[in-house]
Amino acid sequence: MEDFEDWTKWLYYKGGVGVKIENSWEAWWFDEQTHIRTNTSRFWETILSLRFFIFQYGIVYHLHVDEHSTRLNVYGFSWLVLIAIVVIFQLFTFTTKSPKVQRLVRLFQTLLFMSIVTGIIVAVVLTPLTIGDVFAVGLALIPTGWGLLSVAIACRPAVKGLRLWESVQEIARAYDACMGMLVFIPIAFLSWFPFVSTFQTRLVFNQAFSRGLEISLILAGNRPNSSV
Repeated sequence: MEDFEDWTKWLYYKGGVGVKIENSWEAWWFDEQTHIRTNTSRFWETILSLRFFIFQYGIVYHLHVDEHSTRLNVYGFSWLVLIAIVVIFQLFTFTTKSPKVQRLVRLFQTLLFMSIVTGIIVAVVLTPLTIGDVFAVGLALIPTGWGLLSVAIACRPAVKGLRLWESVQEIARAYDACMGMLVFIPIAFLSWFPFVSTFQTRLVFNQAFSRGLEISLILAGNRPNSSV
């Protein structure tokens, strides 16, 4: 729980001048983009990001709902779905300082979520869409979204000119938050079982392990004095 709290603070801590990457996700994220400075690096970053769209192309033509159709409009429809997901994400992340308006926003977001879930259930029941197709669409659009993020980062000046940089940053934060949750979920799941704690205790207090740890500490403490 302490690790999760520290990770959450790191994820949402605002970056800025003098903020280290160990203390802020924003500082780390901007540090990861330092290699994209010239037009040449922006060009190659964009070209390399196209591989994610090829992955999407390969999946959408294997869905049951389109009966494995190879028509180009199927691929175009997948892009419309991606745009709808981005719009929905913006609606769910919208906040306001007014308490009255915030309550209305929360009510709208709740109704929107219920409508989306109901629509997916109705589509699965009444159309050829299957549960496997739903997961396949998610599997296809997640790397596509990451590819669009990579392109947006490569074209940072243009994206800032369109006033979309903050949205790009929040979507990138959401991607990393989901990846962090995937790391923490199995750890939290295993922590429910007492045998994991027992196994950890036996491992830590194992004689061979403890002896090796003591020897490493002794060797570290007996280093030659550099001043002699």
